Formats: sequence, structure tokens, C-alpha cells
Amino acid sequence: MQLAIGDVVRDRSDMALATVAGLTTSAEGNLVALRLSGGGVRLAAPYDLDLVARYSRPPTAAHTVVSVLALVVALATAVVGWRSAWALGADWPLAFLTGLGCCTAVKLTFQSWVRLTGPRRFRV
Repeated sequence: MQLAIGDVVRDRSDMALATVAGLTTSAEGNLVALRLSGGGVRLAAPYDLDLVARYSRPPTAAHTVVSVLALVVALATAVVGWRSAWALGADWPLAFLTGLGCCTAVKLTFQSWVRLTGPRRFRV
């Protein structure tokens, strides 16, 4: 199981909801520090936890601008790829697939950037 600080989990022992506060090691192995709703902190084994919700930061204005810019660049490269293939004498299915491949390449690059800059997960 991969967890990040801020994820909401349910402890199977007493069905309490808590957020992940950190990770610690002990003689028995890794333990997850949980912050309970009353403000208390408790340690739990990772196999006793059920993931309820992932923590995600709200998008900032800069992230929204970069997302829109990536979409515009993806569409522009799709048009350039399609027109280039069409100008070289390709039939419309091949020209369409060329444009689709150009668009997909830009989108995958953007999605990889989002994944690399997203919240860190640790394996427990």
C-alpha cells in the first residue's frame, strides 16, 4: 500500500477515521502514525488500514495556466502533424493518426510532469 501524508484511512481494529501523519519504524516493522479527529496521535500497522480518500492539493492559478498552455500546445502540434503528413501525400487516416500521435506525445509529457511534481507516496 502506498500512502502520503494527509491521506484519510480507516483503522480496522475500531473503525476510526484518521489522517496519515507520518511513518515510523519499530522492532515489529513499519508503523503508520495516524492523527485522529480529537487531535490525538496513534500508531497502527499498515495491514490494519483501509484507504478511504487520497489527499490532493487544490490546483493553483499557475497550475491551471500551465494546464491550459499544455492543451493549446497539444492541439497546435496535432494540427502541424496532420498538415505535415497531408502535405507529404499521406491519405487522411494516416494524417489523422499522425496528428493524434503528436497530441498524445505532448499530453503524456504534461501528465508525467504532473506525476513527478505531485504528492510523494511512501510504501508501507
